[in-house]
Amino acid sequence: MAMRAFEELDEAHACIDNMDGSLMGIYESGRALRLLLKLAFVNERPEFGIDKNWSESGDYVFHQADGSGFPIIDLGHVVSSLNKLDAADEEKIVLASRDGKNILVLSFADIAWCLEKAYQELLEQAVPPLSDGMERY
Repeated sequence: MAMRAFEELDEAHACIDNMDGSLMGIYESGRALRLLLKLAFVNERPEFGIDKNWSESGDYVFHQADGSGFPIIDLGHVVSSLNKLDAADEEKIVLASRDGKNILVLSFADIAWCLEKAYQELLEQAVPPLSDGMERY
C-alpha cells in the first residue's frame, strides 16, 4: 500500500513539474512579445527624423549577414539576444552603421535603457487609446 502511495505522489509531482514548465513557457512568450512590440513601436519612425545612416542597418538581432552579405537566419541568436535585452545584460555588442563608418559598442543594458526611454517618450506623445480595456505597458 505504501509503495502505491509513493507512486501516486511521484506521478503528482511529475504532473506539477509539467504544468510548471508549460506556465514558464507562456510567461516567457509574453515577455518576448512585450519586448518585440516595444521594438516595433520605437524602431525607425519616420515622423521623428530617423538617421538614414542607421536605418535598416545590419542590426544585431534580426538582420545578421555573413561576409558575403547573405542573410543569416538564426532563431537561437534572436531569442538569446532578446532574452539578454529583456534582462538588461551587461554583455557588450558592436553596432555599426550600414556604411560601416560609425560603430557603437554598447551593452544590452544600455540598449534596454534607451529602448525604455524611447518607448516612454513615444507613449507621452501618443493619442490616448479608446476605452477598449487594453492595458498600456
